[in-house]
Parts: sequence; C-alpha cells; structure tokens
Amino acid sequence: MSAEKERIDAVVHKNRDIPVKKFGEGIDLRRVGMSTIAQTWVEMKQGHFSPLHRHEDEQTVVLISGQLRARSGPKGEEIYTEMEPGDIMTVPSNVTHQVEALVDSVFCEAFGPGPNLEQGIQTVHMRKQARAEAQALAEQSKEDTPK
Repeated sequence: MSAEKERIDAVVHKNRDIPVKKFGEGIDLRRVGMSTIAQTWVEMKQGHFSPLHRHEDEQTVVLISGQLRARSGPKGEEIYTEMEPGDIMTVPSNVTHQVEALVDSVFCEAFGPGPNLEQGIQTVHMRKQARAEAQALAEQSKEDTPK
C-alpha cells in the first residue's frame, strides 16, 4: 500500500495499560502523547498539589471526580477558584498556575500544540526526581562495590 493510501485508525489506550508515573508523593500520572497533543489522567490525593509552574503549551484541566482549588497568576496577584466535577480550566501559554486536591481527586489534562513537556517548566519536578533517583542508584552502586 502506498503512503498516500495508508490507513490510519484511532487507538484506544486502556487506562490499566498506561504506565503510572509518580509526580511526587500523592500524585499519579498516566500520559499518552501524540505529535501535537498530550493527554494525562491524574489521580491526586487530598492535600497534595502540583508545583506552581508555567509552560509554553496551552492546557485544559477537566475535573472528573473530587474537588480542586485552582490557582492562577503570579505571586501577589493570585486568583483562586474551586473546581467541581465537570468544571474545565483553560490555561493559556506561559500563565503561572497550580492545582490542589481538597479531597482525593481525578482529572484529565490536555496539552497542545506541543507537546513541549520535556522543554517546559512543567517538568522541573520530574527532572529533579529523576536526578535524585539516579544519584541514589549511583550511591548504592558505590556501597555495593568491594573495597
């Protein structure tokens, strides 16, 4: 079949098959990325929150269950809004924002037109976590090396 006539189908990614990434304590992510968008299923425990951050990509947050407190704007100019299931938050490019789980919550995030997630401030926490894990492995390796 020629490239012009190649069939492209939609793909269903089963939640149970998407790897869970820990985003700090109390936050589990399941992310699926395409060439222009990324979709993330987030489970956040009560009292936990995302880091205050911004990123190049636009973002939407749809609350599935629970209750979130959304924060937007720079320090000293914050706006707080409580979200209930079905509410949608839209975040323009480079707007500082954060969400906090007031109770155990589940929400979906979509990023586009990126995904520029690996380039943006959004992943600072994940990069720090990866460095800490690598350092712990290096230290463990030193301890395991005979002297």
